Amino acid sequence: MKKKIRRIMLIQPPAYTLKDKSDMNPNVPLGLCYIAGVLEKSGYEVNIVDAFVEGLDNEIPISDDRVLVGLGPKQIEERIRDYKPDLVGISSLFTLQRKNAHRICEIAKNVSSEIIVVMGGAHPTAEPEMVLEDNNVDYVVLGEGEIVILQLLD
Repeated sequence: MKKKIRRIMLIQPPAYTLKDKSDMNPNVPLGLCYIAGVLEKSGYEVNIVDAFVEGLDNEIPISDDRVLVGLGPKQIEERIRDYKPDLVGISSLFTLQRKNAHRICEIAKNVSSEIIVVMGGAHPTAEPEMVLEDNNVDYVVLGEGEIVILQLLD
């Protein structure tokens, strides 16, 4: 019997940036918003976590000149645990930031191996085989997520 999916969490990962934040460019995660709109219209419960902007004041040192800005792993784990999603979708727009997205995949599977983990965005579209090497990723969405997500759920 297939697992019934009704609760979906979409996550924009935290991001690496320069310590002085001069290269930081926080934006609304429009792709996740479009996907959420399609899902809600189809009757799914959706929660968006922008782990970058929601943790904008949180900095984790990575090296002498770089920091990770955003919610930390424990905070992301708590959000997933509290929401109890059936599926977690993670946006991975840049190959340079892929480790942050993969860390969230690992966190989701550690919360529950039953959570279906989907990664989408420019990086998985360009490098699907690389992304699927991660055992914590169940599916990769290629191209525009709002077009594909309902087909995947069906």
